[in-house]
Amino acid sequence: STQAAEQVPAAAEDAAAKRTAAQAVIAALKESPITRASFLRLVAGLLLVIAVGPAFYRWIKGAFDTGGSTTAEYMASDGNKMLPPPAPLPDSAAVVGGGAKGNFRIYTVTEIPAFSSDTWKFAISGLVDHPNTWNWEEFLNMQRTVQVSDFHCVTGWSVYQCTWEGIPLKQLLAAAGVQDKAKYVKFYSGDKVYTDALSLDQANGDDIMVAVLMDGKPIAQKLGGPVRLIVPQMYAYKSVKWLQGIELIEKEHMGYWEVRGYDNDAWVDASKA
Repeated sequence: STQAAEQVPAAAEDAAAKRTAAQAVIAALKESPITRASFLRLVAGLLLVIAVGPAFYRWIKGAFDTGGSTTAEYMASDGNKMLPPPAPLPDSAAVVGGGAKGNFRIYTVTEIPAFSSDTWKFAISGLVDHPNTWNWEEFLNMQRTVQVSDFHCVTGWSVYQCTWEGIPLKQLLAAAGVQDKAKYVKFYSGDKVYTDALSLDQANGDDIMVAVLMDGKPIAQKLGGPVRLIVPQMYAYKSVKWLQGIELIEKEHMGYWEVRGYDNDAWVDASKA
């Protein structure tokens, strides 16, 4: 019918617009705003890792570990302005885990970015049938779950039984319709510098989450909020902070620390390697 014929081009135009919008978000995340001071710090850090090796570099960071701070302290100095705040699910509000009792250390390769719900966007793009872009309110409307998992830093410290609430990564991937050519999932930080990746098999793990709350509270800016990736069974350099973009790709991508000598398969349990 004429009506059906009109609907097909309209649907195609809508799909093309969604792909263009998602690609635009990913492209913006690739445009590094790095300052001269940050560049010099990155170069110095890279030279140190190359000179002493990743294992010794981790030991140096651990040796000068200050013990970190509580999540409440990080929340008190939060610089993000994300409104409305996410409303926790009952299991999240009750804090079924014990993460609030642990201390997190702050390691970052850039200046800590701040975000506002007025301009924040999240996108999934690349080798998917249904690329999409969300603003903050749209993102909060997606179905979320709660999990309790441990958080392990490669430098030797851990925070146990964190209560995370967010969107299972495999749920996002299923909705996007991953194409057969896709083999890896690449993640982009809103700092526009940090990236990492997982194989498609790894990314479909049951406990990998795009998190928006920790222990019933919005994730603090210094801890990677408003949205961060959580990969509990791998060291935390895989759990990309300030996550804003996901791209399905065909060829393997080496992340920020992997090109500097860290393991690409960052399993905490070495038997899984």
